[in-house]
Amino acid sequence: MGRNVSSERQDAQGGALVGAAESPDADGESVEALKVVLATEHYLDSVSKVELARRHGLSRFQVARLLDEARDEGIVRIEIVDPTAAGRDIAPLARQLGIASVTVASSRPGESMRAAIARQVAGLLRAHLREGARLGVAWSRTLMHLPAALGPLPSADIVQLVGPLSAKGYSTAQSSGLVHALGRHVGGQVWALPAPLIVDSPQVAASLRAMEEVRTALDAADTLDVATVSIGAWSTGASTLWARLRPDEQQRARDAGVVAEISGILLDRDGAVWHSAMEDRVIGVRPDQLRRARVIAAAPAVGHPEAVIAAARSGLVDDLVLAPELADQVAARLT
Repeated sequence: MGRNVSSERQDAQGGALVGAAESPDADGESVEALKVVLATEHYLDSVSKVELARRHGLSRFQVARLLDEARDEGIVRIEIVDPTAAGRDIAPLARQLGIASVTVASSRPGESMRAAIARQVAGLLRAHLREGARLGVAWSRTLMHLPAALGPLPSADIVQLVGPLSAKGYSTAQSSGLVHALGRHVGGQVWALPAPLIVDSPQVAASLRAMEEVRTALDAADTLDVATVSIGAWSTGASTLWARLRPDEQQRARDAGVVAEISGILLDRDGAVWHSAMEDRVIGVRPDQLRRARVIAAAPAVGHPEAVIAAARSGLVDDLVLAPELADQVAARLT
């Protein structure tokens, strides 16, 4: 039985086109034009490869090959937009809080909310960090996920804002490891703070602050460009500092109206810093040092909108990243 005339025509045309694609000498422009037509019809108009073959007198193999070449040569560029990647910018809430931005994080399948918040913090760092900048970092159970979320960043110096502090399920080694992991990532100098966040007495704290290594790290926070911190609510499980205080100290702070903690800095509902004898035992960044930087704050404490509002009112925070439920709670509290 003889071959189908239509099939012969398709093979001949297809063979000529594929040959032209392989050789730049003949018909190169017409082949490139065909690739554009095929790519447009397939990717934008959802025309199947079978239908493209019928329309243009080609075999399905030839259509597939030309589409592959179109992708390899940059004629086709496929962009995948992850709706969770950039977070949700809540400009009205930012205006109500009087800060630069509020980003609501959405977790991906299998991702914890703390990791999702850290991923959005990483995105803000990419937006605001500049070459040669100085980045301050405070450890928290949320920010420990930061290194895994970081993409390319400009070279920057890293300053540890608070000393190592253990929390349930986390060691002081993990706390110290965060700044060194970030330092390796950005390739700048690291000012580690080799002292606990809080010690037993003002005398011990003063002695530690006098050490050259501690003093140098604390002084490095004078010239921060960007800082990333975490907002803790003043209650059990919502603040790593809470667990390091005696019950009477916890209650004394609560009685004074403290609702939030940022890097060992205690805030009342109006965002005012609560000054007490406990300050003399804390070794870490000062409020005035944070206010000179652009501060990106992670807020994981769902159920404690008062802590977020206090942090915004304090002037210590410029950008907030929080869970969807907490964003709704903050918005409801402000209405």
